[in-house]
Amino acid sequence: MIGARVGNWYVESEIGRGALGTVYRARGFDDPTRTAAVKVFTEVRDPAAVQRINAELLPLQRLDHANIVKAIDCGAHGALAYIASELVEGTDCAKLLEGGRRPWPEVLSVAVQAARALKHAHNRNVLHRDLKPAHFVLAPDGTLKVLAFGVAKVFPPPPSPAPAIGSAAYLPPELASGKPFTRRSDLYALGGVLYTLVTGRPPFAANSVVELMHKQCYTLPERPAMLVPDLPPELDEFICTLLDKNPARRPGTAAAVIEELERLRGKLERKGEKVAWPTKLTPDTAEQPALPALLGGAGEAGERDPEPRPLMKRPLVVIPLFLLAVAALVVPLTWPTKSAEELFAAAQPLLASENPDDWDAAFEKYLDPLARKYPDRYKEEIARAREMTRDHRDLRKAVSDGAKPDPRSDAQRAYLRGLRLARDGETAEARAVWDELIRTHAATEGEGRWVELARTGLKLLHPK
Repeated sequence: MIGARVGNWYVESEIGRGALGTVYRARGFDDPTRTAAVKVFTEVRDPAAVQRINAELLPLQRLDHANIVKAIDCGAHGALAYIASELVEGTDCAKLLEGGRRPWPEVLSVAVQAARALKHAHNRNVLHRDLKPAHFVLAPDGTLKVLAFGVAKVFPPPPSPAPAIGSAAYLPPELASGKPFTRRSDLYALGGVLYTLVTGRPPFAANSVVELMHKQCYTLPERPAMLVPDLPPELDEFICTLLDKNPARRPGTAAAVIEELERLRGKLERKGEKVAWPTKLTPDTAEQPALPALLGGAGEAGERDPEPRPLMKRPLVVIPLFLLAVAALVVPLTWPTKSAEELFAAAQPLLASENPDDWDAAFEKYLDPLARKYPDRYKEEIARAREMTRDHRDLRKAVSDGAKPDPRSDAQRAYLRGLRLARDGETAEARAVWDELIRTHAATEGEGRWVELARTGLKLLHPK
């Protein structure tokens, strides 16, 4: 293939290989100064699919975004289909992971850029369908480019009996039950990629596609924070939300993901974390159509309405902004601050609530400010409160999803047995198992976590 002409391109060298074919660096036939990455689908043997390629990939050529690799043209080379795309100089995330997990600020930058790319594509009814680290390329300046939008729909990957460590590791669980691929499915795959980048390993490991899909459907992945101790709890919770097995509990759109990332960024910066936030390289002009100029009357040719005064030179805008800036500087210096005891006491009613939103409020309003202002006070109490809320949140999710983590002790095994009984509607048996767990292990050192979760489970079975 090296030196051959493929469509309007001359193939110069091989860049890489994938499940569907080979990618080459190529130069334009009519314009040698133009370069492209040409993928030839050597593993696609369906003549009908090759003939349909121009019509099937037409929507992909309309994608125009700074974080999406631009599709230039496509066609057939003999009996093989090909796609010519923008040539990106950079390293894909699969290769970066060979050096170990990525720092969480870098993963946060990847997340927001990927969400912007998905928002642009989803707004044009294009789903990616095959998000994985190999399709995330980071340019030297940190710009993310997402490859292969929509290709999986046109050319599904061939079946393989080999262990599933590629695309199948990021497939959403709803596909196993025959449900259609949706925007929320792309967001699940995004969560899987972020999990892999931040921990250095995929959410699930398996020896076959069947085993992998079973885990995708019925097993909760180990929380990223358990593998990365310095991971901010906000980012840990965000990734777990994207990986929720119920699509209805994931964010509804990529725009909602961007909003959540902006909120997460604000919380981290208020804690003093330095977050490198990527700016939007080019305005997404297709998001909003340009408004036509409104011409009044039949004036002379060359006669124009006066240009409007710039917004930041209007007194009605500048004066309120100045007053707000002054207030932002003065109020924090004069506003009385609460003591460590007052902050800790104010968090207790929220932590005792049954509503998980109250737990988040307890940390955001009281415990996180307490840890920043008084780093030597209540350290152990805050750590226990964080573990308690995480355990209770996992319990609620497990009760609804029926997750089955591997037990490590008799107390944990009894707790999970009661959990399965409660999920199956055997409330009397579940209550009996949890009562026995509390009676047997209440005084056992190191088993307090499962005793407390069993007590909480009993409360959930008998709400007041």
